[in-house]
Amino acid sequence: MPSFERLNRRYGPWVSLALGIAAVVYVRRGLGFAPVAIGVLMLAWIGAAALRRLAPVAVTPDSAERSITSVSRWRRVALPAAGSLVVGLWQNVLFYLLPLWWASAVPGSWNVAFPAVLAGMAVLSCFDYRWRAWVLDRPIVHATWSAVVLFATLVPAAAVVAVPLRISLTVSAAVAALMVAVAVMPRMRLRRAGRGLTVVAITVASAALVPWAAPVLPPVPAVRLASGTGTAVQARALVGAADVFPAGTERVYVWFAVAVPARYRQAIYFEWYRDGEPVGRVIETFVVGGRREGFRTWASRPAPAPGRWRVDLRTDSSQLIAREFFVVR
Repeated sequence: MPSFERLNRRYGPWVSLALGIAAVVYVRRGLGFAPVAIGVLMLAWIGAAALRRLAPVAVTPDSAERSITSVSRWRRVALPAAGSLVVGLWQNVLFYLLPLWWASAVPGSWNVAFPAVLAGMAVLSCFDYRWRAWVLDRPIVHATWSAVVLFATLVPAAAVVAVPLRISLTVSAAVAALMVAVAVMPRMRLRRAGRGLTVVAITVASAALVPWAAPVLPPVPAVRLASGTGTAVQARALVGAADVFPAGTERVYVWFAVAVPARYRQAIYFEWYRDGEPVGRVIETFVVGGRREGFRTWASRPAPAPGRWRVDLRTDSSQLIAREFFVVR
């Protein structure tokens, strides 16, 4: 094995991981980069397809030894370089997506699972030799990988043009499923008509499953900037902030500041729970974008009974934006 390739195998993944972490910490490209990220994904997908076609080079028995040596040298130099370029494109997009999805996730809730999956994919993409063996060389795995990253990119891209979350989730899931189906169907032993119907069925099923999957997804682009509970709200600011209140407190307020992009309007609702059981009616309202400090919204409950209380702020697609706890003794 050439010394350069040996060094690249040993140290390259760690350098890539360090650069990816540095990009997450120091480079914030924001929602505006999402359409560009989609273009990068298309290049990565095309590059991966081309790489799979070029990798198995057939050599006929009567080929000259010189030709075999020439092909071998070309493969040793060109294909690893092309593979590194392709995995670098995936890596660039994944490390761009991580801050967006983590920022909208709520620690301790199920919606941290999807950003955790993206984080695992980002780390794997740094180890390009493993990535090629586990992902690139397995067409169905690669198609699924591509669909997950495409979905994660389409959702923030839709927010750039102020598409509501409920619609953006459905469309993003349908497009991602369509791409997977188109990539995988030619490898299945189906008649052409059967392939077309299967593609349509997969696309429709993915869009229909979004309402059930949405609660475990972070509500990108909505981000909780601040929240708390208190005894009043004055001039849109929380007053008497606390998380423990004496029994007989006249009224307890829960207050949230939520950031969404400019020109964006998102329907939300408050859910109140006491000792794990839902209490009272759901309170519906909305948040709008454009304020650096976030859109401030609140709800209150008169004389809450003793117990452990929880208030969830959710989108109209049941995605958790923020959660607050307080105790009445």
